[in-house]
Amino acid sequence: MRLLLFLFSLFLFTFAYAAQDVEKIKLQLNWKYQFEFAGFIAAKEKGFYKEMGLDVELIEFSNQDIIQDLKSHEVTYALYDLSLLAYLDEQMPVVLLANYFKRSALIFVAQQDIITPYDLRNKIIMASHNELTNSVLGTLLNKFRITQDQYTYYPHNFGSKEFIDGKVDVMSAYISNELFELQKAGKPYNIIDPINYGINGLGSNLFATQEEIQKDPIKAKKFLDATKKGWQYALKNKEEMVDIIYKKYSQHKSKEALLFEANEVEKLIMPEIYKMGEIDKTLLKKNIFYFINSENSSKKIDLDKLIFELNVSTNEIDTSIFFTPQEKAYAEEKKVITMCIDPDWMPYEKLENGEHIGMTSDYMRLIESKIGMSIKLIPTKTWTQSIEYAKQRRCDILSLAMKTKSREKYLNFTEPYLTFPLVVATRNDQFFIPNVKDVIAKETLAIVRNYAFTEILKQKYPDNRLLEVSSVREGLKLVSQGKVFGFVGTLATVGYELQNYYIGELKIAGKFDEQWELGIGVRNDQPKLLSLLDKVIETINTGNQQEILNKWVAVKYEKSMDYALITQIVVFFLAVIILIIIRNTQLKKYNEKIESQSKKLSETNDELHITKQQLEKSLKSTEVLFDCVLDAVFVFDSQICIDVNDAAVKIMGYNSKDEMRGLHIRHFSHPNSFQEVRRKFRQSTSVYESKALRKDGTSFPVLVKGSNVVLNDREVRISALVDISEVKKKEQLLTQQNKLAAMGEMIGNIAHQWRQPLNIVSTTVTGLKLQLEYGGFKQEDAVVELERLNNTVQHLSQTIDDFRNFFKQDKEKSTFSIKSLLEKNMHLLEGMLKSNQIELIYENVDNVTIHNFENEFLQALLNIIYNAKDVLQNKETERYIFINVKKRENNWVELSIKDNGGGIAKNIIEHIFEPYFTTKHKSHGTGIGLYMTHQIIVTHMGGKIEVGNTKYYYNEKQYEGADFKIHLPL
Repeated sequence: MRLLLFLFSLFLFTFAYAAQDVEKIKLQLNWKYQFEFAGFIAAKEKGFYKEMGLDVELIEFSNQDIIQDLKSHEVTYALYDLSLLAYLDEQMPVVLLANYFKRSALIFVAQQDIITPYDLRNKIIMASHNELTNSVLGTLLNKFRITQDQYTYYPHNFGSKEFIDGKVDVMSAYISNELFELQKAGKPYNIIDPINYGINGLGSNLFATQEEIQKDPIKAKKFLDATKKGWQYALKNKEEMVDIIYKKYSQHKSKEALLFEANEVEKLIMPEIYKMGEIDKTLLKKNIFYFINSENSSKKIDLDKLIFELNVSTNEIDTSIFFTPQEKAYAEEKKVITMCIDPDWMPYEKLENGEHIGMTSDYMRLIESKIGMSIKLIPTKTWTQSIEYAKQRRCDILSLAMKTKSREKYLNFTEPYLTFPLVVATRNDQFFIPNVKDVIAKETLAIVRNYAFTEILKQKYPDNRLLEVSSVREGLKLVSQGKVFGFVGTLATVGYELQNYYIGELKIAGKFDEQWELGIGVRNDQPKLLSLLDKVIETINTGNQQEILNKWVAVKYEKSMDYALITQIVVFFLAVIILIIIRNTQLKKYNEKIESQSKKLSETNDELHITKQQLEKSLKSTEVLFDCVLDAVFVFDSQICIDVNDAAVKIMGYNSKDEMRGLHIRHFSHPNSFQEVRRKFRQSTSVYESKALRKDGTSFPVLVKGSNVVLNDREVRISALVDISEVKKKEQLLTQQNKLAAMGEMIGNIAHQWRQPLNIVSTTVTGLKLQLEYGGFKQEDAVVELERLNNTVQHLSQTIDDFRNFFKQDKEKSTFSIKSLLEKNMHLLEGMLKSNQIELIYENVDNVTIHNFENEFLQALLNIIYNAKDVLQNKETERYIFINVKKRENNWVELSIKDNGGGIAKNIIEHIFEPYFTTKHKSHGTGIGLYMTHQIIVTHMGGKIEVGNTKYYYNEKQYEGADFKIHLPL
């Protein structure tokens, strides 16, 4: 009884202590319960807050004064956009704890005839007053000098009906909300996004008062850590979180709308670029600059006081990427990569107040999070100085560089991760340049000194009039002043400068055919660093690239002059001049002209109506053709399926096209193939083999071809897919047939090899028997003979093991030495080679290790050697087979097998890798040996194989024969 009382007392004490230890937090949301707040909801529902000893109440917005509630401590923390800074004063200093959306979700949605911010004048705009004054939309209006008297204000009712019905021309909207309603309604629209005009905004910002943070900073850190876990869980389990929000919090949005919002929210968070809740000081500083300018405020904001600093974790190597042990060891020893940048090359990069900003800063942050080493910036004053530092090895890498002949003396280059067109910027009064090649020899064009294209263009166009300048800014200034005709640079760089400093003054008037392909320049004395960086860059997907691009770049490219518009303007002014000069005396004649023009216009309208009908018929015909194609065809936008044909629905096992629209590419790609497919999305590809995934989860082999095209001003990916399941089955039969043929050859070899050992066994046994029968038996001699007998039997046993291992099926890749593989297995051919008087010669064999399918590789080699044997056995002269193994640049190995059989006839050499092609009698060959060799090397092992005829000298005598070269990745 006493024990029960003691336990009960202990329970009460523990319960009371735990209850006392829980810290209460009230979080004020800035809108209704929806996926926008899924990270906080997940942290509460999954117990992450509770694990930290926190009791968190999530308060839905219902027209309360959030600023006042925060100031009066009615709530602990609050979510708000950066307009909260307008209320920042000495009486209410606030602290920014975290930023979750790396851009504002707020945009303008406009009717289709409204394209740019300039078109907003004299339009009816539906929005809240705060959105048009203290938000990114207000900043956009200020940037284009659009004042309140230049548009009609229509209060927002937070629905889309007025816009769908055409009562308003423009409405404010959230990317994650209203767009879903418009798409469901089938309403066409244009988006005017502030981010396209250099205005990011930072959404979903977590604020607290300075007093609250000073009182308990540990509580704030606990809250942030738990919320981070909540967001990570929410993004990985979107459908589950949609169910929780819909069932427990709010049903004002459908599940379908919540799932749409979930996918858009992930794009706003950019989880593959930024740590959850991370505050990007560069973005924050830029937004504060716009805020102060738009408010005409002299307010100064101290970032150090505004931001709640957290400890940053150390970088760890990404275990999902296959790094070799040597690469891992290099990274552990290296620890720090030194980097030089172009200090003035926005939007790519810039050194501003000692900080690295621009697109490459985001890419380097992403690379740093995966490579297991820190990247340290080495400041320079000019790009020329950065080049000199790279030559002197003071920096290991150049963050962004293009390969040229002169640079290859001291740098290697990764695969490009940024590609932009090369353009020419001129004054606005210059005409569009249809062919810049005609201008480069006639007009003076400025270009930055030591840029890759400075060297390339000078070599390509010797009669150029290029003027080298120190920076982009200097070159554009010369154009603005009329001292040079134009400036040559990348679309991104020129567009950024024009947008920020030369709106209405300069324009992009022409484009070169060349592309500026930019990768990382890596010191060429550290090849492992190059391979590490290449592998990390390969994991950067199109989603990462688009997020970074949207963050830093927004530019419009003038492709041609609108001559129709110019004609209309000229006609209008001519009409006005005629009206002024002739006045009333010519009114009748003028009216006759108007009637004539009206008649022509009516005729033109009739023609346009007919053309429209023809286009609609053509569109229907195209749709019919689209659905008549036997191959599966997909159309993707940012890896999201937006359309498919009937064949795709059938092949993938879905019920309808609507069921497939909106699904991510990962729903159609096998997990083992997903990374490769995502990498292929970056550019148009030739046909490649992959694995697809049906709706029921079954996988099947396919051939895929994809192209990136522009449709309706949107870049989309069109992919065609062919089911090759039947082809693969036939290929397996061919493989089995080839195995059986190889087995027959191998059994013949073993018969040759066993003949002599079996003679030894027979002779030894017979000799011992005779000694025993006739009394000549000696124990010492018997021991020697028995040892000899045992060695012979062991040799026979080893031959059986090698034979059995050869016919094992490789299921997984393994790491093996090519030299050891040859030494271990070529003895299987000794009997065959000796009986045919063929000498196998190893000329130069490097000890190279690869990671691939060992037995399949051996089978491919034996097929080639058998083929050489069949040719050589008909030759009367010496018979040779030579093997060479060489390690090549760029992590490839080359294996060569050549003979002296006289070579392959020119009329058949192109066909020898085709199935069932053979020059032998049908009783001596199947015609699949070399075909299977090609399949093994190319399809299974990811290499390439080629064959040619070669002449060479051996022992001072010239020979000619076939030379098979196999190239495999290390």
